[in-house]
Amino acid sequence: MQMKSCDPNRRQAGFTLLELVVAITLMGLVLVMLYSGLRLGLNGWDSGERRAEITDRLRLAQEVLRRQLAQSMTVYRQANNEQRERIAVFSGEPNEIEFVAPMLTQLGQGGLYRVRVGAGNGRLWMRWRPYWPDDPDVGPERESILLEGVSGLEWGYFGSDQSNGGEQSEPPRWRSEWTNPERRPSLVRLNLSVDGAPWPDLTVALVEGPLR
Repeated sequence: MQMKSCDPNRRQAGFTLLELVVAITLMGLVLVMLYSGLRLGLNGWDSGERRAEITDRLRLAQEVLRRQLAQSMTVYRQANNEQRERIAVFSGEPNEIEFVAPMLTQLGQGGLYRVRVGAGNGRLWMRWRPYWPDDPDVGPERESILLEGVSGLEWGYFGSDQSNGGEQSEPPRWRSEWTNPERRPSLVRLNLSVDGAPWPDLTVALVEGPLR
């Protein structure tokens, strides 16, 4: 019986230890790259969702303010002086605005309300109470938080700040504070920043027409 001779130069089947180490290292590098890409994609997805959520909340808050300001009315009260002048019930400051308007159905009942809108502690809030000409501070003031994460707020007012009794007429312009007691501004602008990012301005026209 003839025996087959073994070829000492013939390579044995299988992996050497060096090849196995190289393969494991390459597989680890591939897994790290895949994990990094997956993590980056998930972070981008979460960031996009947060951005979309903030946009929706901001759009809703702007829509509420737009409707309230557009429905606001020019209401007058009598000044406590000898002339008994009429003073428009309106206050315009850089960080807060106050006006008289009907309240949204889901927030209040019928009638007119004295509405204030401002920001504090990172929140955009709206506060209101029923409007009574004889006693503007009567009744409890309610509050609704319109937006969280507010990092900056500034109101602007467009119109002529010269009263009718002034000798010279002043061309209308934007200003950060409204001091004309006889009339309301023509336009109101809200500049808002959320989480440090500025958002497009909200500009609303105030309709004239006194309430008698």
